[in-house]
Amino acid sequence: MKKLKVVVCKANKGVSAHLPELDGYVIARDTVEKLKKDLKEGVQFHIEGLYEEEKQEWMNSDYIFEYKFKDIPTLVEAYNGFINQSSLARIVGINEGQMRQYASGVKHPTKKTLKRIEDGVKQYAGELQSVAFDYA
Repeated sequence: MKKLKVVVCKANKGVSAHLPELDGYVIARDTVEKLKKDLKEGVQFHIEGLYEEEKQEWMNSDYIFEYKFKDIPTLVEAYNGFINQSSLARIVGINEGQMRQYASGVKHPTKKTLKRIEDGVKQYAGELQSVAFDYA
């Protein structure tokens, strides 16, 4: 199964995304939630409109999306209701004031800090996946 990278970023009052492996395809919506909802159908429509010689082998099989966020505000907005600036700061061990500045776009984290945030979120997600109840 092909994994397609979806690069998501802020766009005016909403968000936009492009897929590097799907030349010419761009989608913009008010929220990341709406973008994710419409993405599969939009990609399929785009592929159907391609000439046969433009189609690649993966386009005839199943694929999944891997979301790559260009900035912290888009990440926070994408998971609004599940994660906020304060909880993200606690999860990754960054000062809440600093995270608020990242989330509002006032300051931009370094690549090293972005990696720390990414690793922290993935570690937290792994911990959540390991949650289980003893039904005995």
